[in-house]
Amino acid sequence: MATPYGKTKDGFEQQFGTNHLGHFLFFQLLKPTLLKSASADFPSRVVSLSSVGHRSGEVRLDDFNFTEKDSYSPWAGYGQAKTANIYLANEIERRYGPQNLHATSLHPGGISTGLQVHSPEVGQMMEKPEVVKMMKSPSQGASTSVYAALSEEWKHKGGKYLSNCVEMPPADPNVDMLSGDEGYAAWAYDEEKAKKLWEKSLELVGIEGEK
Repeated sequence: MATPYGKTKDGFEQQFGTNHLGHFLFFQLLKPTLLKSASADFPSRVVSLSSVGHRSGEVRLDDFNFTEKDSYSPWAGYGQAKTANIYLANEIERRYGPQNLHATSLHPGGISTGLQVHSPEVGQMMEKPEVVKMMKSPSQGASTSVYAALSEEWKHKGGKYLSNCVEMPPADPNVDMLSGDEGYAAWAYDEEKAKKLWEKSLELVGIEGEK
């Protein structure tokens, strides 16, 4: 999370390549089976693990590698990747929802794990009493993922961003991510950007002819 600038072996900005393109390709490989096994009575589901951190940066469709001078910051890279996770779920729902393949995205909550190794300021913040009371255990952090994957409520629908096992409203633009407001950013449901990212991702992972 919020790592220093780096690139994958394929030459992609590390957080974008790891957190989005890897997931995108994995979905594409699973998609034939997900569609074949889906039915109206028992739909297939995809759960895309995003984060409230998506609010720290939009997807840079024209410069996802941050080649522009001084454009990269660890949180901008993380925000781009986590926004891409939301777009992935939204676009899966748009394209395949009618075929009984649904997808949701979610924020698991604040959990003290090794994820913060590159963000000492986050680790320090997590020690504050007002933040400690909002922290989750790993099992609590997994609850929304399990809920999205197995609950009856999300069996026949998707394309939404969840946290604490509920669909989230827009974030208050006047508060930051550490306030406890886990709502979504203004760009989270940008259909045009989600579609463009999908098409660009197909190109980047070398898939042709996908519909």
